[in-house]
Amino acid sequence: MSADNWIPRSVSFADLGFTGPVVLGYPDTLREIYLPVPTGVPLANAALQMNANYVRADGGRTTMILSVDGYPISAQAFTAERGDASFALAIDGAPRPSGFVRFNIDWRTAVGRENTCADARTPGNLLRIEPTTRFTYRYDGSAVRDLSTAWSSLPSTPTILVAASKLSAEAYDSAWRVGVALERAGKRPKIRALPAVGDVVDMRGITIPAALRGIPAFASLGDGEQHKIKDAAEIGALMALGAAGPLQADIVIADQSFAGVMGGNFDALRGQIQSSSPDAVAPYGEWRTRYLDPWGKPLASKEVRLSNVFGRPTIVVAPDAGAKAAGLFTQVWQQVAVSSSVVIQAAEEPRSDMTAVSLKYLGAKPGSFDVLAHADWNATFDIGSVAADGRGPGTLVIDVAAAPSAARTPPVVSVFLNDVLLGAKEMEATGRRERIIAPIPRYALAARNVIRVSFTRQLASDRCRETPEPYPVSVLASSHMLLEKIDAGSDFAGLMSRFAAGGTVLVPASYLNDSQNTLPRVVRLAATTGVSPVNAKFSPVADGSQPKIDGPFLSIDLPLQEARKSDVKVEGGRLYLPGSGDKPLVDVSGLNQVGLLEVTKVGNDTGASYRTLGTEAPAMDKPMQLSDGNVAIIGPTGLRSEVNTVDPTGQGRLREARPSFFERTYWWLLPILVIAFFIALLVYASRVRRRKSANAQL
Repeated sequence: MSADNWIPRSVSFADLGFTGPVVLGYPDTLREIYLPVPTGVPLANAALQMNANYVRADGGRTTMILSVDGYPISAQAFTAERGDASFALAIDGAPRPSGFVRFNIDWRTAVGRENTCADARTPGNLLRIEPTTRFTYRYDGSAVRDLSTAWSSLPSTPTILVAASKLSAEAYDSAWRVGVALERAGKRPKIRALPAVGDVVDMRGITIPAALRGIPAFASLGDGEQHKIKDAAEIGALMALGAAGPLQADIVIADQSFAGVMGGNFDALRGQIQSSSPDAVAPYGEWRTRYLDPWGKPLASKEVRLSNVFGRPTIVVAPDAGAKAAGLFTQVWQQVAVSSSVVIQAAEEPRSDMTAVSLKYLGAKPGSFDVLAHADWNATFDIGSVAADGRGPGTLVIDVAAAPSAARTPPVVSVFLNDVLLGAKEMEATGRRERIIAPIPRYALAARNVIRVSFTRQLASDRCRETPEPYPVSVLASSHMLLEKIDAGSDFAGLMSRFAAGGTVLVPASYLNDSQNTLPRVVRLAATTGVSPVNAKFSPVADGSQPKIDGPFLSIDLPLQEARKSDVKVEGGRLYLPGSGDKPLVDVSGLNQVGLLEVTKVGNDTGASYRTLGTEAPAMDKPMQLSDGNVAIIGPTGLRSEVNTVDPTGQGRLREARPSFFERTYWWLLPILVIAFFIALLVYASRVRRRKSANAQL
């Protein structure tokens, strides 16, 4: 087992965020998908199983070309009206410095035409790629030698391992901060506590080697699919199985109790080995010294270390290093972690009093690409990276350039934020810089935002003498975001701007005794409301005590007696929302596995308060996007509803969208008013001259 350093990985299109099938057909016949791999690490047995099918209603010569990293590796023709287009594709194991394998799909049809101006469109020839399409590979764990590479090699659902369900406040604090940092990186972290005696472990798919079955702890683990741990020796056996066992960890929060708990379990296992097979004591001691004991040793204050945990490289975080680790693994500083162990004194995002932020600073990568009919450029950013000192996103300024094409119709560029169209422009397409200025409405903002710049070209040729070909366009590095002073209103969008500079996360002290079940809730709510994992404070509140609030806050399952009287009433499983007059907006009882998130005030401080409706809290295992509401209903499948009780009909949003004087249809009154003013001025000047002339004659 110690000789096997290879770590398997499997990534599906669903893991990459494709909630539905990818469909290619006229005019969108090209798609490039980025498959994440560890940065600069060789791969083995890399393969892509593409699950797809097709239909061909328009005939013609249909071809599917598959390329990897820009090089074509497969081409296949399709002649039937419908069929299976699934394909198993072997991918070379060369290291990728970018951390991605670029997978290109080109699905196109050529139609025989009687003349050059005949319609060559084929909207009925479609390729459907299922989200179950899967990329699998293995990589050598021994090639991961620094923290930066270890962070890039994390799976889409990394596991955070904590010492036990009962944690210290310091370890709990680090765990939720690291979890939010993973959420901001597009991951979906899972929390796992080291098992204890009496816990049930899922052993499905785990094979105990025959040579180990002579030891009672290992033999009992192979008894059934669901195994209840009887003693400390069995816990030691579970950990000793390493990568072949059910316990896996990608990040470990090294609570002070870790070393003692692990040492006791390993000693108990050693006692059984001594009794059952004395000759195996020495190999076990060597295995323990090399692979098990090192990561259980206490870390220095604010230290983050790369260690071998259960047979794989793992990031181990000191209990007081959560905030610093969250800062280190941001887009700005991640590449600095080129060591296997660092002590972080500071890792802050660069701040200034400037009123503009480059999109390149936010992690976007300006560049050029070819467009035949339609293509998108995307960039993501967290609200906390731009909101500070009372400023927030105000206007997007996107600089683009496009080469001319044979088409008479100019290309169109459109700018979106979270799928809200902010602005569009017909381009001159002369190869020079062109600018789109797009104001950002408040309701379009979220904790994690996606900027999309969409280019559309008309598929036409010069009087049918040419076949349409793609032409290059560019998103330039001078693209930026203007920051403006914003009025932090009493809704989720305003709260996100407040949390960017800090805030306090308040949880019941009882949460610390059930970390495996409560940490996912804290991580999801903090990530959804935009709490900064670097700048926020953490405060467990003892039962019966009132939290001390100073500034923005996120309160989770705590009664806030000093809070402004809420319009929302929650009693057991009942939800009551008042409406106008005597009729409520909603009055429902019998709810369970439902949570309520509400913007509220305590004194002069605005924050968010979460309360569980019923006896069980919702799972919160899916990302949520909040906007300009102040009450959100959260269910087992994520965000169920969001309303603004202060402005339920959206009058405030309508006032924001109300056209200015120049946008109104009576803008033509302005030149009339100017002409009238000049006529009045001439009349006044004429009277003054006549009056002076009369006085001179007297």
